[in-house]
Amino acid sequence: MTDIDDVYHLLGFGRMQRTIFVCCMLIQIYISNEQLGLSLIVASNSCDLHIDDHRMSWLMSAVFAAQILASHYVGDKSDEIGRRKLMLISGSLMLLSSLLSAFMPEFWSFLVLRFLVGVFVTGPTVSMQTYLSEFTKFSLRPKVLNYVSYAIGLSMIYVPCIAAVIKVNVHIYNDYVFSSWRLLILLNLLPGIGAFIMLYRLPESPKYYLSVNEDDKAMAVLEKCCRLNKGKDVTLASLGVSSVTQPRLRGAPIKRNCVARLWYESLPLLQKPYVRNFFLTSIAVFVQFGASFGLGVWMLRVRHLILQIEETEPICELMKEHGHQNLKLPTCSLNFHNVQDSIYHGVFVLFAFVLTSFLLMCIRRRTIISIYLLTAGLAGLMLNFAKDDTLILIVFLTLIVPPICSLRLTVSLLIDLIPTHLRGKAVALCLIFGRAGVLTSSMFIGYTLRQHCYVTFNGFVLAMIAAMILILLLPSESKMMDNLSK
Repeated sequence: MTDIDDVYHLLGFGRMQRTIFVCCMLIQIYISNEQLGLSLIVASNSCDLHIDDHRMSWLMSAVFAAQILASHYVGDKSDEIGRRKLMLISGSLMLLSSLLSAFMPEFWSFLVLRFLVGVFVTGPTVSMQTYLSEFTKFSLRPKVLNYVSYAIGLSMIYVPCIAAVIKVNVHIYNDYVFSSWRLLILLNLLPGIGAFIMLYRLPESPKYYLSVNEDDKAMAVLEKCCRLNKGKDVTLASLGVSSVTQPRLRGAPIKRNCVARLWYESLPLLQKPYVRNFFLTSIAVFVQFGASFGLGVWMLRVRHLILQIEETEPICELMKEHGHQNLKLPTCSLNFHNVQDSIYHGVFVLFAFVLTSFLLMCIRRRTIISIYLLTAGLAGLMLNFAKDDTLILIVFLTLIVPPICSLRLTVSLLIDLIPTHLRGKAVALCLIFGRAGVLTSSMFIGYTLRQHCYVTFNGFVLAMIAAMILILLLPSESKMMDNLSK
């Protein structure tokens, strides 16, 4: 029997992998549109749906709560029914929920449907990286997953640009108006529609088939991959492959009710030999999510405050003197002036992912993650002293962008450290840690920024250093290749 990763080494990164890569790229763009574009949608629909700060907190809490509640179950289903099938089901429901939310006439129905989007987005979020990695040989996985991450930067650039350009205000009936934010939601759906049409024609992961003892189906997928990559006349048999296997296959299925089965099938993650690496990566992801998304949400509010104050002082001094003012962010009618910080953010993210691709050619993942976290920590220190508006923006972005770029690398480490039949659950639980990090950091910033501003930014500095130490405690990549399944 031939190890499946040896087969992938023979087949290379050919037509099959490139098609799957394009599909996953579109999925990532759509996920980013739904998650990162929500703040722009809310900013432009605040007048139509009467969204004040209180309702905004309800909406954001509902979206994150939905993802936290659904992630573990979805991760288990990914390991049970397959990555592709789960993405097709949850992706279709996500598209439908988002489509309906674009036509809701009032806030509470909009809230319910965005909650459902938060539930269903967990399927593609949890499974997409695993699906792509299970068609890619070990040496290319970090690079390929990082290339997919370019989609995050692209989404963060073009969504605010579209939001600033489109101007629609069509009266339909009584107080119901088809406004720009409704069209923005519909335009955000387009990459998702294209992605799931492609996914419908793609095969299931052969590693998943091996994990559920369906070796014949795994061989059929690999044969198709062989023909697409090597030519119609080349077969696995001609390459010396008659059957395939992979290390650490799953044991007998646990016959219990849904909740009990979910617990018992996830229990190996909390036991040796996986528990140490699982918690090290999950805590690092907790910090990375908290800094990149939790602090990122507050960046716009803090920037809006300091830009309205003519004094040249460090952020914390300005917050101490003027933080009590109830200044509102620009809403309802977005233009390029309103969204330029979001565009700069997206450009910085895209640049950092491109830089990561070059660094991966000569530096190991753990080293890159550590460099990024250290850079973010130093930027956090500089926020104690930076005064110039442009410098503050650069330092802010340097604090919140490196954790985004190192996040995908950290998840790829987890994927390589965990066997196939536990990967879906492991990634799902890890992302739960991440989303809890967003909620925790948002609360931390909310309670400390105005009265204890220096505690806020220096707290993130300490968190970055702690996350860097945890990453360095993970096994080296040479040990992964020698001792762990890929």
